[in-house]
Amino acid sequence: MVGIVAPGSPPFEEGDLDFSFQWLKKLGLRWKLGKHVTDRLGDLAGTDEDRVKDLHDMWADPDISAILPARGGNGCVRLLDKLDFKLIAKHPKILIGYSDITGLLIPIHQETGLVTFHGATAGSFFESPYTYRYFELALMQPKPLGLISDPTPKDAWDPEYPPTRMVISGGKARGQLIGGCLSLIRQLMGTPWEIDTRGKILFFEDFEEEPHNIDRMITQLQLAGKLDDAAGIIIGECASCRPGDSKRNRIALNFSVERMLREKFADFGKPVVYGMRLGHSREKFTLPLGVVAYLRADKSGAVTLRIEEPATHV
Repeated sequence: MVGIVAPGSPPFEEGDLDFSFQWLKKLGLRWKLGKHVTDRLGDLAGTDEDRVKDLHDMWADPDISAILPARGGNGCVRLLDKLDFKLIAKHPKILIGYSDITGLLIPIHQETGLVTFHGATAGSFFESPYTYRYFELALMQPKPLGLISDPTPKDAWDPEYPPTRMVISGGKARGQLIGGCLSLIRQLMGTPWEIDTRGKILFFEDFEEEPHNIDRMITQLQLAGKLDDAAGIIIGECASCRPGDSKRNRIALNFSVERMLREKFADFGKPVVYGMRLGHSREKFTLPLGVVAYLRADKSGAVTLRIEEPATHV
């Protein structure tokens, strides 16, 4: 049974959950709703205390095997000083999500040692066959995900930008996966739960951010030593992050994300790949935090990403 909660924002419409229920049935899964999933307090699903209670109730429930946030939105980091990490560690469960859910994925993994999953929420795992496939493979089989493939191109005559495996810096790396939404990684900096990248393959992405703001966030990680500590870096598509896409704070001479990444990482000396479909992309694969992966990026343009350890067990 899966527990559906809203640790950040509530669903846009309560009826959206009906689609989730239909697709969970196809997977042969039952579900239980948190008491406060559809509460509203500004852009939050109720008070911090109520949202934490829903999480704790699901984690303590012996019938619940996985916890699926309804969506991301805003508010997860507000819960961290109220979370009972001892309770979470005592009752290992799957937690999966992206965007604002990064504010739970990284701290819970680092505090408890549990594998958490950067992937689709309860409201998005059925958005495309590719997303659905990796959601099912990652959560419902006790073996490594193996080689990560790309989505099938929708139209050969009008390919989507960026390409899915753009090599910014060549090299190879093996290490545990860590990462999530860049805005949330930055928000955790300076807290007890800031990201630990030492010897790990760091991945990040974002959505509707201007390239100059992505530059600011990457620079903060760079100055904090988080990039030099990493064994390799995977940068997602960063959907709707071209200059002006955010409809706010546009700088006339804005770098594109690609140009900025090349300026920062061309001589990095470790593998850096841009464009893989994770996070806010409609088509996204699931990445288990804490599981060992292998990344190879050749200057010829070939990229290999292989998940080498299982993330779940029977």
